[in-house]
Amino acid sequence: MTAALLEAANDALRSAVADRMASTDPADPKMVGYSSLAGCQPAQQCAAQVLSDAWRGESCCEGQRFRGDSLMRAEVHPTSQAFYDLCEQLKATHAGKSKDYGCPSGTDPLANIRNGAKFVGIPAWRAAMVRLSDKVTRLATFNATGSLHYEGVEDTLVDLASYALLSLLLYREERDESA
Repeated sequence: MTAALLEAANDALRSAVADRMASTDPADPKMVGYSSLAGCQPAQQCAAQVLSDAWRGESCCEGQRFRGDSLMRAEVHPTSQAFYDLCEQLKATHAGKSKDYGCPSGTDPLANIRNGAKFVGIPAWRAAMVRLSDKVTRLATFNATGSLHYEGVEDTLVDLASYALLSLLLYREERDESA
C-alpha cells in the first residue's frame, strides 16, 4: 500500500470514527475516557507514534494485547473474545502452576494429581474431580457467607475451570490407554 493510499484510508477511518463519536451519547459507557482526550495534542502525538511504529512492524509494547483489541475484529463478539482471553489466562496459570506441582524432574506437569490418585487408589481423572469438588465447596461457602478469606472468587473459578479441563484430559488419557 502506498503512503497516499494509506493516508486516504486513515482519513476515511478518522472521518467514520468522528461521525460515530458525534452520534453516540456522551453518557454511553463506550465513551468513557474519549472526551478528555479530544484535542489533546500529546495524546494524539503518542497515538500517532504507536500507529507509526506498528506500521513499520515495530512494537512499543512487545506484542502485548490491549483491552479492547478484539473490538477491532468484527468477526468476534466482545463476549466471545473475553472468553478467549480467559482461556489464555488458564493457559498461563497452568504453565505457572505446573512448575510448582510437577514431579522433581519437571517431566510431568500433572505429577501431583497422578501421585495423589495413586496414593488413594483412584484413577487420576477422579483425583482431579476431587480437587474440582473442593473448589465447588469453596464457592458454596462464598454463596452462603458472602466472603472467602484465603482465595478469591475469581481465583477459585479459574481453578475450577482448570480442574474441569484437567479431569477431561486425564479421563481421555485413561480411556485411550484402555482402548
